[in-house]
Amino acid sequence: MKYSAICLCISAAIHTQAHAQLKKTSADEHIEVLGHKITAPNHDVAASVSALSSDDIKRGQSADLTQILKALPGVDISGSVTPLSAQPSIRGLYGERIHVSVDSIKRKTDSDGSQNISTIGSLGVDPSQLKQIQVLRGADSLTVGSGAIGGSIRMVTKDAEDYLDNTGIGAQFSVQNESVSDSMNRSINVFQLTDTTDTIMTMSHVEYDDIDVVGAQNHKEVVAQTDKIINQSERSNVALKNTWYFHSQHYLKSKIDYSKTKSVDQPYDQRLSLGIKYPTLMEDYKNDYLEGMVNYSYQPVSALIDLDIQAFYAKKTYDKITKGYIPRGDKKVSYDKQSYGQSKRHGVRLANLSQFDGFVSHKLAVELNYEHESFDQHQFEEQIRTSYYGESNADSLSISIIDQSQFFNRKLLVTAGLRYDEYQRRTNTFKPFGGNSDDATSSELGLTYKATRHVNFYLKTAQAFRAPSLQELYKKDQWRCHIGGKICFSEPQPNLKAEKSTNYEGGFGFSIENQRYADTFHIKAIYFNNTIDDYIDNIPFMYYLDNAGNKHFGSPGPKPTNGIPVATHRDYSAKNIGRLDSEGFEVESHYQYLNTSIYLAYSKMNMDVMGVPNFFLGNVDYTKQPYSEAPADKLTFNSHYQLSQSLNVGFQIRHYRSQQRLSEQYLQRGYGTSTATVYNFNGHYQGNGQLSGLNIRVSVDNITNKRYLRAPASSATDPSELGRNYKLALSYQF
Repeated sequence: MKYSAICLCISAAIHTQAHAQLKKTSADEHIEVLGHKITAPNHDVAASVSALSSDDIKRGQSADLTQILKALPGVDISGSVTPLSAQPSIRGLYGERIHVSVDSIKRKTDSDGSQNISTIGSLGVDPSQLKQIQVLRGADSLTVGSGAIGGSIRMVTKDAEDYLDNTGIGAQFSVQNESVSDSMNRSINVFQLTDTTDTIMTMSHVEYDDIDVVGAQNHKEVVAQTDKIINQSERSNVALKNTWYFHSQHYLKSKIDYSKTKSVDQPYDQRLSLGIKYPTLMEDYKNDYLEGMVNYSYQPVSALIDLDIQAFYAKKTYDKITKGYIPRGDKKVSYDKQSYGQSKRHGVRLANLSQFDGFVSHKLAVELNYEHESFDQHQFEEQIRTSYYGESNADSLSISIIDQSQFFNRKLLVTAGLRYDEYQRRTNTFKPFGGNSDDATSSELGLTYKATRHVNFYLKTAQAFRAPSLQELYKKDQWRCHIGGKICFSEPQPNLKAEKSTNYEGGFGFSIENQRYADTFHIKAIYFNNTIDDYIDNIPFMYYLDNAGNKHFGSPGPKPTNGIPVATHRDYSAKNIGRLDSEGFEVESHYQYLNTSIYLAYSKMNMDVMGVPNFFLGNVDYTKQPYSEAPADKLTFNSHYQLSQSLNVGFQIRHYRSQQRLSEQYLQRGYGTSTATVYNFNGHYQGNGQLSGLNIRVSVDNITNKRYLRAPASSATDPSELGRNYKLALSYQF
């Protein structure tokens, strides 16, 4: 299937015969997609939704997508500050707990719960390719299935029509530099627009050098004083996208996307403290990602048929090379090791949208999805080949029905849906541990009541689930660790249950347009309450073995505590540990008047968990307590002013409240973050006349060059976020 899908993509992108008039399919940042072609204006959606337009993305001027998303409420980044390694988080959840897609194809994050398999993120996308990003916060399994407990991020890339007003051919060349990483990003877009085709090819390459951070010179810990992180990384992208309108009722979309990423000489486990302590120990990470997609659409005159048939293939390969040693007395303990692996996914989707007019006006979307995934990983250590995750496979099948109806003279908008998913997981390496199979039903009900012309009220309830990943189910390893050379290990856990989430939301919206002192003013406030049962985490269960070989809880040591024997083993296997509760609210407002545009957003949330692993005592605590992964409350202010036809300037403020709502054990060990404020400036020059194709953008991030730490639970010795960053971007379109 993988070869046929890619061949179809290539064929569709090359052959262009004239048969019909061009259909416009531009994305609109004010329209949100709720299901297969079911849309509604953002103001009418009973959910917490944000959108970034092409202009918003350009203002961010970042070659790393995650840095742009930080401006949104409830959205931040997790992981290392090193470029290409961070990943987005929504409401404190990240990795496989949020759904990320590019042009409707999922970009999966392979994770075993404690670490990402490839370390480098899956978002190998040049931000300059994107014309829209939609972020839906909260449960979203109804539309995407497993993995959207935290929400979803949907990205749409540009077409030729986004560059050309009329039929023709053109090209755009761009170059961008960032001082904080000495990075240079170069890209070229070549595009053609005819009466029957829309074709665009994008090529880009970005290189990063050492990363500047802001140190705390008066801190006792050396790691906190450092002002630079050693880094050498780069990413190359090639994408070919085509829309072929070969008949007034039929058209075909295709895309091939390839990215190659590497990051070398990184600190061990990407922990700066280990890089300083063991400068002779480093790691290299490499990624290749290939994706092919073809989508056939049939849109006859009938209101009952708007059919899509989509097939895709995706392959991601990675290498992780650990090199060097650590000194131990007069000896050098070698850490040389290489692991490599790959994940492959392919699937098909059939979807149809029907529209009904009558006593009740409504739209009905039906989707059928099938996906197959295979994963293979091996590693070499001292010339011995072993399996850590081994070989495994997964199959998923689902059907969903979503209905959007309007009642009481269009005053009440109702979006309701039901989805059934069935999945199977199995391992080819650790056969005695068997397979894992289950099913899940996800429902959603959203109500928008239009009380007046300008005021809306929202209510929503939604369910979501996340099936355990292949890596959580099938991970097997054993190594010497901790005090006295204890044994740490992981064992496959084939009986893991899926995480299940229930999300409740409610709020109001106010919207006016074309008023005396406001061309547009929109505000939307949403309160949410979310519960995740059977939360999966890697529990540090410490124990000792009695004479019969049975496991008993043990003390971390080195001396017995309260008569409990010292543990000889520590188990890091993934387990269903309990329940995670989240509660908070998000507010977004947009104001535009004449040449002034203002965006103001605020997000606040608390996270509590029952069943959190206690890394200091080596057991599981089932009392309710603050969760260490909770993000800090955040206020974002953006303003832009059009000084002239060609010149626009902007100012941004991101303010984070202190995050000290942690368990006493975390606070005693210096975890938590303080209040921080980040100031950014940007300017844009758009040429006119003979220079109409010229664009110049300049910006400065973190103007005051202040050190600030990022929640969740950053230690006071962690490196700060990036330091002052000067950016310059030039582009010219022919």
